[in-house]
Amino acid sequence: MLAALERNADVWLNSASLQGRPHLIAVSGWWDGTDLVIATREDSRTGRNLAANRLAAVAAGSPADAVVITAEVVKSHPVDEEKKTAEGFAEAVGWDPREVGEGWMFFRLRPQRINAYRGYDELDGREVMREGRWLG
Repeated sequence: MLAALERNADVWLNSASLQGRPHLIAVSGWWDGTDLVIATREDSRTGRNLAANRLAAVAAGSPADAVVITAEVVKSHPVDEEKKTAEGFAEAVGWDPREVGEGWMFFRLRPQRINAYRGYDELDGREVMREGRWLG
């Protein structure tokens, strides 16, 4: 399951406004071993949602090999503020948000719940993390 997070640089991110309106987009994400780090513009709908609501859902993989994460934003900062984060992100996803314009932010998403499974025969036992703690 961790290997799936490490190899999936592109994920689906669902955020919601405080009024509950969902917003789903594809984003690049870097699993640093603890958090999923994503980059988006601060003034985008996703950036505004994550700053206000701080909850998100992330999906990676295919229906035959999926990882679904419920996460909380634990930190956000401009992309040029932490060199180590920017370098790790760029190496993992293949592009550097410091090079594409102003207003880009990193958001650290800390998993609170993770479901992982390969197809319908693994629906039972798919929960591998609950309340931020690994199960099993």
